[in-house]
Amino acid sequence: MSQLNVVMCSGFSPSARMVRKALRRVAEKRDIKVISVCPPDAGLTKYIEELTALDPARTVVVEGCDGCCGTQGLMLQGISPARTVIVDKVMMVDEKAIARTEEMILAALNEVGA
Repeated sequence: MSQLNVVMCSGFSPSARMVRKALRRVAEKRDIKVISVCPPDAGLTKYIEELTALDPARTVVVEGCDGCCGTQGLMLQGISPARTVIVDKVMMVDEKAIARTEEMILAALNEVGA
């Protein structure tokens, strides 16, 4: 199977940290390219080009909250992802929350084709 793109939440909330921990686990199991929208949103040309080169049909966004900064960053570049996962907010990152988020991400990747 070929690589899928995962645009991740780049925040600092507990939920955002949970997303990053879960994505590290997913990256050990699946062929994914993890991308942050922070550099493109800051107007850095190299990263805008990287973002606009993504195949929307092979792109999943994982959001740490309902603010959906990852999806908004893609939309600013005219990209609509194949799937968006919005995780539940947590106050504390624990094993159960990380495992639940990992399952959500894996399910989304399965839907898209990984």
